[in-house]
Amino acid sequence: MNGKNLIFAYMGGQEDLLSKLRETLEQQGIDSFHILEDLVPVEVQMEYFRYFERLRRENEPFMRDEEVALLFSPDATIERKKRSLTLLASIPDVSAYRSIETYHSSPLEPELAHWSSMALVSSRIILSSYLSGQQQVYISSGLGGHGKKLRFFTVFTTTERQPFTDLQREIVTREFTFQLEQADVVIEKFVTKENYFTIQLLFTFDKDAKSILDAAVHECNQYGNFLDTKYLFTNVKVLNDREIESLLAKR
Repeated sequence: MNGKNLIFAYMGGQEDLLSKLRETLEQQGIDSFHILEDLVPVEVQMEYFRYFERLRRENEPFMRDEEVALLFSPDATIERKKRSLTLLASIPDVSAYRSIETYHSSPLEPELAHWSSMALVSSRIILSSYLSGQQQVYISSGLGGHGKKLRFFTVFTTTERQPFTDLQREIVTREFTFQLEQADVVIEKFVTKENYFTIQLLFTFDKDAKSILDAAVHECNQYGNFLDTKYLFTNVKVLNDREIESLLAKR
């Protein structure tokens, strides 16, 4: 691959990941980067990159049109189509990119949806690098992103795991919505449960994520210190109810 891969897989804690990422890009003088917009499990992303690198090292010649034909053939196996997608993604070729794009828009094999998503972004990076002559960066996380924003999942809970009152629910919704919208943070999902709530967000790299979230917690706690100041902030995966409840039981 012509682009340099930056892999960010993170779970838990309150460190300002966006700040760290911004510093890394600035230190390396990189202003062009790509974010995977689909939600692809980190383990699938890693598998794809290992496979991509193996094919790159083997460097076996192949015919583009033959790989495209195999990709859309109902007789080719899943494993063979993985190879075709990866090979097509490895060359700076617009026709190869369009073929991957067409396949990904409606995969003949649903189990290759994640793989074709990875192939599409890989192909885009290599094309961009070839056409611009500049180093490209791929920013990876389990939750992906949109445009130049990364997606994060957050979990906030009450201090003693006590149920929210109706007033507290109203306060939480009002204050977090206000603080986040003021900072131009996109709220994709906001779900309130008995004693915790989750928010799925899109942050740009120029935002101090921790300060924004801390400010929202602080404003809510002006009404009785009912929110725990420790919270989950991750770009690895969206936790389900059982995982969240298990996590809260340990804290």
